[in-house]
Amino acid sequence: MDVSAVLNLFLIVGSVHGFIFNVGTFLARKRIEKPIVFLNLLVFFLSLNNLQSWLISKGMVFDVFFLKHFVFPWYVLILPMFYAFLIFYLRIEKKRVPYLRLTVVIFILELLVRSAVLMLVKEGMLEERIIPMYNAIEDAITLLYSLFIFKKAIQLIFRSPELYPAILAFDDLKWVKRFMKWGALIFLLWSIAVLLNIFSDTIKAPYSYYPLRIASSVLIYWIGYQAFFRYVVLKDRIVLRKEIRDTEKEQGLLKKENQLPQKEDRQAVEYQKIHSYIVDKQRYFDPGLSLEKLSDELGISTGKLSSLINQFSACNFSDYVNGLRVQDAKKLLENPDFEKYTMVSIGLECGFNSKSTFYSAFKKFTGKTPTEYQKEHSKGR
Repeated sequence: MDVSAVLNLFLIVGSVHGFIFNVGTFLARKRIEKPIVFLNLLVFFLSLNNLQSWLISKGMVFDVFFLKHFVFPWYVLILPMFYAFLIFYLRIEKKRVPYLRLTVVIFILELLVRSAVLMLVKEGMLEERIIPMYNAIEDAITLLYSLFIFKKAIQLIFRSPELYPAILAFDDLKWVKRFMKWGALIFLLWSIAVLLNIFSDTIKAPYSYYPLRIASSVLIYWIGYQAFFRYVVLKDRIVLRKEIRDTEKEQGLLKKENQLPQKEDRQAVEYQKIHSYIVDKQRYFDPGLSLEKLSDELGISTGKLSSLINQFSACNFSDYVNGLRVQDAKKLLENPDFEKYTMVSIGLECGFNSKSTFYSAFKKFTGKTPTEYQKEHSKGR
């Protein structure tokens, strides 16, 4: 099997994989929200573009002049769909334009201009050698427009965090920032392909596009799954946070009753103030909470703070904070309304910084994993 055959196999497998992703994500959601729509359109148009490239490379096109040279510019739609996903994911559609209408206009114009060029060639008014030249020009125009959208996305993520502070409370967007950095490589490969198509006499399409299509397919399929996962977690965390905040007073009272010392000496009173501060302010929800940070907030030394917590909670600072988080996690896992929510979202919303730390702490305090604990309580209902 030669290199081109391997690359073509990659294209068709990727296309099928993309269509499966579309079906799977729609089936996974009872309600199809706008971010999911644009995320699926991103993968769908990429899959169509790869499928079209595979059909052309295999010679599986109509043996009619017009249809043989007619190509849908699906790549015009790919990056704008991701940008639209970001706009609706960040909930700033009233503050930023997703450029959907402009994208549709450019897509239709490219279809019309291509049709006109092919008709003129067919009628003998233009030479057939104009077609590869038109392809290169159309590709260059699409590249420039995609760079414009990419620049808007970069400005949105790196320079305008003040537009979406509510979302940043749930997602630090590091996954988007990584995508932006890798996206620069995609545009470099695309630019090289455009230059080769225009100036090279030996390397032309479709060979000039192979590195670009492989890199973009891997990256965009990755961002598709990553974005879908992140969106599900975001939606779960928003609901979970509301549940936690709505029962804040009740939970605070329970923690005080269960953990506060009975002995009313000076150190016990100091510990009670510390404990009340952590519970009432819900500081244990902060995944970055440390002994040093808390001591600065309370205005006492780390040594004294550590000593008080060790003495009256019978555990070190890390276990003390994780114990509070596990208490909240247990309540959520016992609630049948949250059976369908991901363990990641529950762990993150209770203050853990990852699924692994959540599972480790939960098992340490309960002897069970969160999944086992939830299943055990669901059987009793």
